[in-house]
Amino acid sequence: MGISAEDQPPSVRSRARQAVKAQVAEVGLELFLTDGFEQTTTDQIAKAAGMSRATFFRYFPTKEDVVLTLVEDLAEQTRDALINRPQDEPVWTALRHALEPPAREHAKNLDAALQTARVIVESPSIRARLQERNRRWRNLLLPEVTRRITPATPSRPDPAASALIASALSCLDAAIEAWVREEGRIPLPTLLDEAMNAVHPLTTNVGQSRDVRP
Repeated sequence: MGISAEDQPPSVRSRARQAVKAQVAEVGLELFLTDGFEQTTTDQIAKAAGMSRATFFRYFPTKEDVVLTLVEDLAEQTRDALINRPQDEPVWTALRHALEPPAREHAKNLDAALQTARVIVESPSIRARLQERNRRWRNLLLPEVTRRITPATPSRPDPAASALIASALSCLDAAIEAWVREEGRIPLPTLLDEAMNAVHPLTTNVGQSRDVRP
């Protein structure tokens, strides 16, 4: 007697679900690149993936999520990389190294990554959803960044930590946009370095005295 999906261990079901999502995302990306993101419908993606419309929506709440699922695991990788950086490292430098996983991920399959990035950059609706992605990344990174720049437990939320994370993620987005414009000719990590180096002088005093009032 076979084992039903409901009887499988959670880890097995989770891996199976992720595998299906990845397959559908690849099918969707091909359609987006061929027909355009705005012109492609969820019904077309579901049909090409061999599933019903109802099944499609069990995996993806919106059409935009088909693209964003291709980068959804990078938030946890960034957080883990940040936690593992040396404790005495300047926070901006630590953030730059923590963003290495998403920057390097694009190099594993350059053509596919460039195509995915192009769809994201050129679609207004996906770019709007990126704000939600950045909010999730900020929430994941906030405890570690706050700990690094605040000697003691803060008595109130620290806007400096949120500002640093938002700036770093904006640098990543700017680097990806430039990478798409350059058709991948300049490595994404190089463009990320250029973006973050431009902001670096503004971060040098973070963690020191905040009383800058005259």
